[in-house]
Parts: sequence; C-alpha cells; structure tokens
Amino acid sequence: MTTAAVLKPGILVSLNTTLTGGVKYERIDVEAAHMTENGEEVAKWETTRKIDDPTEFKSAVKLRVQAAAVVRALCAKTAFGLLCPESKEAELDAAIAQAHKICDDWNAQASNTQIRIYVLKGRVASSDEEAAKAIASEVEGLLAGMESAISKMDVKAIRDAANRARQLGAVLDDGQSAKVSVAIDAARKAAKEIVKRIEKQGEDAQRVMADLAQQRAAVEMARFAFMDIDTPRAPVNNGESLPAVATRDLEV
Repeated sequence: MTTAAVLKPGILVSLNTTLTGGVKYERIDVEAAHMTENGEEVAKWETTRKIDDPTEFKSAVKLRVQAAAVVRALCAKTAFGLLCPESKEAELDAAIAQAHKICDDWNAQASNTQIRIYVLKGRVASSDEEAAKAIASEVEGLLAGMESAISKMDVKAIRDAANRARQLGAVLDDGQSAKVSVAIDAARKAAKEIVKRIEKQGEDAQRVMADLAQQRAAVEMARFAFMDIDTPRAPVNNGESLPAVATRDLEV
C-alpha cells in the first residue's frame, strides 16, 4: 500500500495563545542554595500570585480557551500537531478570523489583561511519506487501544479511542477513512452491548465477551490494514527549495 492512499491533502496548523497582564508573581527565597551530605543541591523559595481583578482574569482565561477551541474544532490532533483537511480551508480561515475577533473584542474593553492568538499554516501533501507514516502509526495505536478496551470491557476507554479515531479519520483518504469508520462503529456497538447487558442487565461477562467476537474482529482487521501500510523512503532532495509555508494568518 502506498502513502498516496493514506492521507488527504491537508493543512498543518500551528496554534498558540497568550494571556498577558492582570497577574503578578513575587518570589521570596526561603533557603539559599546549598549542598547536602548526598551531594545534592537544594534551595527553597515561596511564590505569591497577585491578581488585580480576579473576575476579569477568569473571564480572560475562559476566552483564551474559547478562541483556541474555535480553530481546533476543525482540526484533528495528530502526532504532527493539528491537521485540517484541505477541503475545509475556507472554514478554517473563517474560524481563525473568528478567533482573532474574540481576542480583539476582549482586548478593546479589558482593563488589565490582553489575549493573543497566533496561527501558522503549512501544507501536507497526500504523498508526504513522514506524515503518512506518523498518521498511520497513530491510527493503528488507537485501534489497538480499542481492542484492549473491549477486552477489558472499559466503556469509557472504548469511546475515548473511538472519538479520537473519528477525528483522525477526517484527514485520511476516503478508502482508509472507511476502514476506520467500520472499526469505530463496531467499537461503539461493543460499548453499548457492555453497558446494556452487563451494567444494566447483569449478564455474565464472559458470555457477553464471546458475543462481541464480530466487533473485535472488525477492529482487528482495520488495525492490521494500517500495520501493513508501506511507506517507502522519501527521495533525496536535489537542492530545490521546499514549498513556502503560508504565513498570512500569523499574528506578530
């Protein structure tokens, strides 16, 4: 299987937020640095935090998280960072603009605090060998986690892994995304059966586990498919420059 059949063209999103002002930290040295009998260096100090306006500061913290969430909602969290399908670039640009507006509106009226969001966009081609290898490995790990969670009848772990796999499915090629979807559906069905038959009806766990063989097999087949992905060595760079990173959304 080639890497071209793993990923959709995507946008790698580097996201950072800052909150400045409204809080001060004062450090008082309690015990100067000194050597112990064991040859360790030990020092002690106390740190005092002072918030000028606690209500404003808490609101600023909440809005900082909200601004970042607007952008993250369109991205899958991967080993590379946030990755958004290229087909959603217009939505991503609108989300970035909305996140900036959240910060700007707050900064225009806040007395003590300022929020900033910084977004850098780069391109990931569907043929990118390293990205394909990383994403395939991550998906395989999530599917393995689903298998383990089903075996342990850990409903929360099953659902958590399924949700994370669903996010990654958005950046996969349609064929690979379909395989992940089948595994996710099987895992969620297993979770429902565990809740219904064991937690609510009190059936024997071993009997229920035996009846979940089909769901476990579906997850296992999908995991093996990603384990078999072949990512050949990338060609040697011939001196040509790399594609430029899109920086129009970078706030400085």
